[in-house]
Amino acid sequence: MFEALVRETNWNLISIGFESGSDRILRLLNKECTEEDNNFAIDLVNQLGDELQAQGKQPPKFWSNIMLGIPGELPEDAFKTMRMVYAPYPGSALGFQLIAEGKSKMSKDNYHRFPDDEKVIGVDYKFYRELLAGKYEDEVNKELSPEERSRGYSGLYARALTKA
Repeated sequence: MFEALVRETNWNLISIGFESGSDRILRLLNKECTEEDNNFAIDLVNQLGDELQAQGKQPPKFWSNIMLGIPGELPEDAFKTMRMVYAPYPGSALGFQLIAEGKSKMSKDNYHRFPDDEKVIGVDYKFYRELLAGKYEDEVNKELSPEERSRGYSGLYARALTKA
């Protein structure tokens, strides 16, 4: 149904809040989806974009949100999220929870989306900086199957996959 809607309505932007590549964290965030659902959506959007481009049509822009450093997240959860992409906004349930627990460093006066800010008390930001810098690439890649390692994204959206 999603694919038909994109094709028939000429959507020009697809935005998906994946948030995490870990089933455990997705449950913690009450996302009502799984790692498998996220991977299916990534594959579908990539296939759809490549097909539209091959037909000479304008493919939609693809935007997604990924969160790292969620309270309670373990390194393996973060590794799963990094594997997925290699394929706490104000007002969210997590945002309210962090404020209630006294763990939020954000307020209405200092909210912004700078990726290098430390926004949550108790998160190992050194680990996440090292993760994004590639220090744990072997750990991230060791759980990928040969098919996943070779799959890659060579189509339309390949150059958009970046670590921020």
